Amino acid sequence: MKKLIKNKYIWTFVTYLFIMTILPIGIQLLLDLFGVGTAKSMSFGDYQISTAMLSVILNFLILFIILGFILFLYFKTSLFQWRKPNVKGKDFLYAIFVFFGGKFVTVIVMVIIALLFGLNMEEAPQNQQAVEVLIHTSYITIIQVTILAPIIEEFFFRKVIIGHVFSKYKYVGLIFSSLLFGGMHMMAGFSLTGMILYSGLGFFLGLVYIRTNRIETSIIAHGFNNLVSYLLVLLIR
Repeated sequence: MKKLIKNKYIWTFVTYLFIMTILPIGIQLLLDLFGVGTAKSMSFGDYQISTAMLSVILNFLILFIILGFILFLYFKTSLFQWRKPNVKGKDFLYAIFVFFGGKFVTVIVMVIIALLFGLNMEEAPQNQQAVEVLIHTSYITIIQVTILAPIIEEFFFRKVIIGHVFSKYKYVGLIFSSLLFGGMHMMAGFSLTGMILYSGLGFFLGLVYIRTNRIETSIIAHGFNNLVSYLLVLLIR
């Protein structure tokens, strides 16, 4: 237990979770106090940002703050060692593997669960619905979806969790990080469909990270998955 408490990589991930959960609430509180983002007076518990473009800007702000935290960890601490990014041609094959493999497996799992338990697996996750609104609000969200989010999420969920916290038990870390990844994407509201979808994606991203031992591979695969999904949202709706 003492080793876990003293593990700096665990506290690195906890700090990330803190930023992701507390910072949006703090920003929302400030906006509520100054009456920004809502057209009528309401309690803080019911406060909603009514301007989609404001949501886009705030999401970018939070992602840049987290990106700054990552850079701080690299250049101002001894926890991580900076090296020149190494991208290989096979990385793009891994990206295709993650996209199609992840979709195939998650669909199979959802069909099996639906047949065994009679559950409705058709409802789109609230996180996905929120992302689709932002995508249709401004095309600049492509930077957020295909570059910023993949870099940040791969750093914390794959490099920190699998590569450092579970460095001696990588496949245990794979399961743990996949479930965490799915859970973090349920912050907007839980759905079994979303949990399976995002955990499945996290699992395949973790597999390629373990296979290549390079975060560049999982970042490219993550970015490719998000890019295809981004384009499909624009084309279908």
